[in-house]
Amino acid sequence: MERLIFELVFSAVGAVLLTLCGYKMFQIYQLSSYRTKGVFNWFKVSRFDYLARYFALAFLSFMGMFVYIGCFGRREYVEYIGAVIFIFFACVFIAVTAKEHKKTPLKLTPRVIRCTVLDFFLNFGLMYGFLRLGRLFPPSYAFTAITMLLIPITVAISHIIMSPFEKLNNAGYKKRAERVLASMPHLIKIGITGSYGKTSAKNILAKMLEKKYRVAYSPASYNTPMGLSRVINNDLKVTDEVFIAEMGARNVGDIKELAQMIQPNYGLITSVGNQHLETFGTLENIVNTKFELVENLAAGGVAVFNGDGEKVVEMFNRAGVEKRLSGKDGLVGASAFYSDVEVGARGTEFVANIDGQSVKISTRLLGKHVPGLMLSCAVVAHLLGVPLDGIAAACGEIEPVAHRLQLIDRGDTVIIDDAYNANSEGSKNALEVLGKFDGKRIIVTPGLVELGTEEKTANEELGKAIAENADYAMLIGARAESIKKGAVENGMKEENAFVLASLDESVEKLREIAGKKAVLFENDLPDNY
Repeated sequence: MERLIFELVFSAVGAVLLTLCGYKMFQIYQLSSYRTKGVFNWFKVSRFDYLARYFALAFLSFMGMFVYIGCFGRREYVEYIGAVIFIFFACVFIAVTAKEHKKTPLKLTPRVIRCTVLDFFLNFGLMYGFLRLGRLFPPSYAFTAITMLLIPITVAISHIIMSPFEKLNNAGYKKRAERVLASMPHLIKIGITGSYGKTSAKNILAKMLEKKYRVAYSPASYNTPMGLSRVINNDLKVTDEVFIAEMGARNVGDIKELAQMIQPNYGLITSVGNQHLETFGTLENIVNTKFELVENLAAGGVAVFNGDGEKVVEMFNRAGVEKRLSGKDGLVGASAFYSDVEVGARGTEFVANIDGQSVKISTRLLGKHVPGLMLSCAVVAHLLGVPLDGIAAACGEIEPVAHRLQLIDRGDTVIIDDAYNANSEGSKNALEVLGKFDGKRIIVTPGLVELGTEEKTANEELGKAIAENADYAMLIGARAESIKKGAVENGMKEENAFVLASLDESVEKLREIAGKKAVLFENDLPDNY
């Protein structure tokens, strides 16, 4: 009985520790939208660092237990000492992991909790099985340490087992959201999609429409079926008159699913680029996926296209619904134009013309993309009855979106926080903004990701843009050498391009550069890159 109690207690304690050791795996699954392919990509990008860590943990625990039990196997309480060795190494691993800086910590959602509980029971079964095996051959008791090497596998199995339930659970949330929307026939629904500019467009349009309507919109980057369902189910009020849904995609069919759930009366296409090319496969797939919004508008719906991109203009020409095109003065087919653009280090000015009416717009938002993005939002607002003077007033009131070309003044240092930008065009635009500042111009970036076979070339092109607009570059992680190559080949001094291991290192390096400076933080990747 004493032996059985020991085995059960040690199995339970060991299972708890193994589950805690799996924190990183749960975090990466969450950041990868629970897609196993995303986890495999993280292993590759990180050069299997965590597999090496789990191997080292298992090896040290196994050798400590095996040697001790092999030498003193006949001694009383030897198994307790072996358990202490196992627990010691597991606790050290957990403590070291806990101290690591995490940009996007694991969120304890109901889904994560369910998978964690299942993972505990899987680990408990493995622990108990190895301990029972130890009754037959005492040194084999040390094989409980192998469970440490199996941590990625048990976490993966827990997600696979829970996947059917999670799909049913998610479907229930979606159905509830659809019922909420169906119960509000008066609600004007607007869908916004694009490779970039979605969140900014959502905030700009909301500010414009608030001049006339009660507006609800998805917060931050809530742009998935579950994110939008949560907003609709928990935050949408019966008194709301407009609902703006940002729609994101990584795979063909993602926008179709969102549009069929929301059934927008208006659709806004902000841009088409190579973001997430790795998961889409081809640029054509990206175009077709964004076009799913147009194809799934509610009856009588209107599509609005930001004509600053060639692919978006092609989509406009292809659309068979009521549609509007906006863009630079002279754009063929456009009903709204912008002209007289002035982009400075502190804001942007331009003249907007919609259906023959003109108004001058001044905003604190930065970048040459701002006029086109604002104008496309203005077209939607104008269609919904917001006058041009109200639109211009709203543009003047708009605060920069956090982490999207957001200016932060710190005395002699100006921070340009563009951490949430992760596409080629946006990065080049941000660098042009950096180039307008006085003093030493510095970029901190890990580069561009999820571009498949084009990733190396895209990062070299980013390096070229860095050489044209920055004096120093702090390049972080696996893509740093490609960026540095592009920068040095296009005129940046090699000693001014630093290849660093982490954001913390780059911050330390920044402190070494004295004097007045402007620092662009570009694409601060989450922990799964």
